[in-house]
Amino acid sequence: MTFEKAVKAAPHPVHDAYRRGKQAFENKHRGLVTCDDPGRLTGSIDLDSSLKKALPNDTRWDYGLGYKPSRGREQAIWIEVHSATTGEVSKVLEKLQWLQDWLNGEAEQLKRLTDRAGKDIRYVWIASGKIRIPSHMPQARRLYQNGLPLKTRLELP
Repeated sequence: MTFEKAVKAAPHPVHDAYRRGKQAFENKHRGLVTCDDPGRLTGSIDLDSSLKKALPNDTRWDYGLGYKPSRGREQAIWIEVHSATTGEVSKVLEKLQWLQDWLNGEAEQLKRLTDRAGKDIRYVWIASGKIRIPSHMPQARRLYQNGLPLKTRLELP
């Protein structure tokens, strides 16, 4: 299954959110994700915007991205662009839990593509500014324990 087909199999209104490449990303966020071969970034969705009306009070995740590595099958990578301070860790982890629950309960095909991705890129928090979470702080430990890498940008091979 491709990322595009998995998105189209997702419930309304997400099934209409697919865009080629990184077109679903806000312009200011597109440069935060790069790939040696941009053609491997197969498609994207702005999950937050597509579900804003349907789930206005939920802590929605930002983006889904289809990625085709040089070897292997297409995968789904989930990206949250958010300020990176110790005070925001709980909120982003809440968004991660929301995303995992949504994938498990609403988007089985996207969940399967997510499971194909390596644990280091499956879910990624990209700092919208400087990272202000010192590695010795308990919040940094919580991110590690939850398998959520924090980066200034995502560079895919």
